[in-house]
Amino acid sequence: MEMTSEEKRDDEAMDSESDSDEKKEGEPHSDSENSDEDENAQSMEVEQLKAAVAQNPNNYDAHVQYIGMLRKQGALEEVRQAREAMNVLFPLSSAMWREWTQDEARLISSSEDAASVEALYEHGVKEYLSVPLWVEYLEFVEEHDAAVSQCTSQGLAKMRALFERSLGAAGLHLAEGWKVWEAYREFEQAVLLTIAEDNIETKSKQVDIVRSIFRRQLTVPLANHADTLRDYREWEEQQGTKVGDEADELAGLPPNVVSSYAKAMKVCSKYKPIEELIASGKAGDAELLHNYQLYIGLEEDTGDPARVQVIYERAIADFPITSELWLKYTEYLDSNLKVPSIIKTVYARAVQNCPWVGELWKRYLLALERCGAQENEIFPVYEKSLQSGLQTPTEYLDLFLTRADSLRRMLKSESNETEKQADLKQLWETFDHASQFLTTYFPDYVDRSLQLYRYWARLAVHLGNDVMAARGVWENLIKSSGWMTEVWKGYISMELELRNIKEARSIYRRCYSRKFEANGAELMCDEWLRFEREYGSLEDYDRAVLKVRPRLAEVKAMQLAQEVKGGAVHSSGVTTQAAATAVERPKGRESLQKERDQVVTSNKRKRGLGHKDYDALSKRQKSTKRSTKETIIVNQEKDPNQQEKVDTEMKADKSMSRIGHQSEDSKSSTSKQQVYTDRCTAFVSNIPFEVTEEQLHEFFSSSGGLKDVRMLRDRYTGRPRGIAYIEFESEDFLSAAIQKNRQKLFGRPISVAQSNPDMGRSKPTHGATARHGRGGGSRPTDERTEKLEILHDKLDQPRGGSVMVGHRRGGHVKLTGSNTFAVPRRLVKPLGWGASEQRPAEAGEEAPKSNEEFRKLLLQS
Repeated sequence: MEMTSEEKRDDEAMDSESDSDEKKEGEPHSDSENSDEDENAQSMEVEQLKAAVAQNPNNYDAHVQYIGMLRKQGALEEVRQAREAMNVLFPLSSAMWREWTQDEARLISSSEDAASVEALYEHGVKEYLSVPLWVEYLEFVEEHDAAVSQCTSQGLAKMRALFERSLGAAGLHLAEGWKVWEAYREFEQAVLLTIAEDNIETKSKQVDIVRSIFRRQLTVPLANHADTLRDYREWEEQQGTKVGDEADELAGLPPNVVSSYAKAMKVCSKYKPIEELIASGKAGDAELLHNYQLYIGLEEDTGDPARVQVIYERAIADFPITSELWLKYTEYLDSNLKVPSIIKTVYARAVQNCPWVGELWKRYLLALERCGAQENEIFPVYEKSLQSGLQTPTEYLDLFLTRADSLRRMLKSESNETEKQADLKQLWETFDHASQFLTTYFPDYVDRSLQLYRYWARLAVHLGNDVMAARGVWENLIKSSGWMTEVWKGYISMELELRNIKEARSIYRRCYSRKFEANGAELMCDEWLRFEREYGSLEDYDRAVLKVRPRLAEVKAMQLAQEVKGGAVHSSGVTTQAAATAVERPKGRESLQKERDQVVTSNKRKRGLGHKDYDALSKRQKSTKRSTKETIIVNQEKDPNQQEKVDTEMKADKSMSRIGHQSEDSKSSTSKQQVYTDRCTAFVSNIPFEVTEEQLHEFFSSSGGLKDVRMLRDRYTGRPRGIAYIEFESEDFLSAAIQKNRQKLFGRPISVAQSNPDMGRSKPTHGATARHGRGGGSRPTDERTEKLEILHDKLDQPRGGSVMVGHRRGGHVKLTGSNTFAVPRRLVKPLGWGASEQRPAEAGEEAPKSNEEFRKLLLQS
């Protein structure tokens, strides 16, 4: 009979090492020194592999190589220990189990040794489906168990139970299942031969047993149905019964067997093409996995859970660490084959093969609870899941929440008060452990939904009847994440749910003036006003307005200051819309002075996260200008003839100021970050927020030619924004990276596209030089901006403020509103006249005075 694909793969794996040994033994050696050198080299290699396994026990390949080298040396005890140590951490392949059991079977010297080998077989057939291993197991028991070989009633019962188990595990294997059936028939036929001829009743029963096995096999879709039918007809003839004839080979069989046989033959014909594809595939090959998935889909359409389970087991035997297979397999079992013993066994194997998949651990815990497992069975699995090395904080969060769900359900079904208090304590410990675990191992992780803490506080109220404990949950969270509006909203929502209006109002009073990210302060202020409209009195609403309005004005002033600074310095390379509008549409003097006063007032408060101080040099220059101006005004009263000298000094001071700004700009331009051309750069978006630059580098390293990873972060919080730029050495490497588009990173499909540096880049305007790229840029200027700057320089006033003039009685007078008694006429315009329009002279009106005449007039008065 021709060997099937699984058997070929097992035999190839087992024979590979023995072939290499034979080659080495057949090579001629010049003398004994070469043999000694080989032994020394092998010993050194064994020591190196032993050290590698000790240093990293999770290195699967090192375990396999270490066992192989020990087996070559014939170190039986050491290889046994190495196999046992490896099996504690990893499931062994069917080839390794066959190799292990065969090695141990050669050393049997007593019944105790036979029992230990039988235990190895029992362990091996539970890890992966292997028909050859099952057949060897059956043959071993039949040969080495005295009760079986002597055909005692106890031995026969044991052997028949083992055969039925093998049929349940591998009897539906379309390509190889016939081997188990054949072994079963041959065993029962051998038993029939041991029965004496005169024991007619016992012999008749045994004949019925053999006939039943034949007919059962004929109803199952198997590869060698024609051979089975031929053997059956021959056996029936030996018993004196005629089955089949030239016209109908099934003549004489019961109608149900005939119809089942016809159906089985149709199934074999249907699956023959896919079986041939699988037989020609190699273990670990992507095409073979695809063929298995097609096969699984075909079997699922038939609706036979037993056959679907067998094809899943066949696929997993060739792809044991493919998590998608385990996830689909367990999902199918949960929905269709609700057998507790099978489900628990499959889940235990799944998490052993893929311990890094959090979804499998979560389903495992739920399956145990669904199967009615006790706490002493569930808790060890939960503890083991936390030590399995999951990849993301969300997976750990799911485990903690799943555990909390289980304890909550247990509490509701508990009637004993003592047990209930113990379970409640365990629930609080689970929440506390979850909070500490996530904070310790994932300090940058932020759960915006606050699932854990909302759940914790809700259960403290409704299960524990402890409102203070629930408030303690939120208060502790405020200490670490008080900058999140979601925390305060969750706290307030809980109080409102409990109808604690006063407590909710006190929380609003605490949080409205705090520092939040983005526009959080405005949101909380609006939320407070909405709260007072819905729950408070008119006095409560008025008091809230008195608190909220100054805070909103302060926030807006700080935002305006930040926008103006961002537009002036242009450190991020992007001009804000507000700054652009301010340049295009200059505001009136009164509104500008009001906003300037708000900025000055707001700057007295400590700035929130993300705000920076203004440039120190600019502050010093502005203060120097103001002090110089005051000195000039005072000196004018004493000596008017000094005006020309003062004007010269002021011009020189302004020139030095501009030179200082230019030098600062030139210095800062050299210290700015590198300018990137983005010609061979991939733009990556939808990146999970917990991903680091190192993990992103590792993800794209397989594309080759990776030069740099630039992950963009929020300018205020410093947290990742979920987008990044990946630079490569050439277009070929970039194209390879773009192929990763829509691949999953930490469970989320990312978007990868080629970065286009010409899109979204503003062109330099007339009279301005613009630097492109995210590394920085120069301040955009145009003709109108230059005119405004010249006008401000002439007036010697800060931009955005009101015009100030000195008065001989001391102090400055704002030139706004009706305070125009001391304003030069060139600045006084009727309403509706622009700065560039000439005012027509009226009849009898004296000519405008010059600046020199105006100065003299002031000094004479």
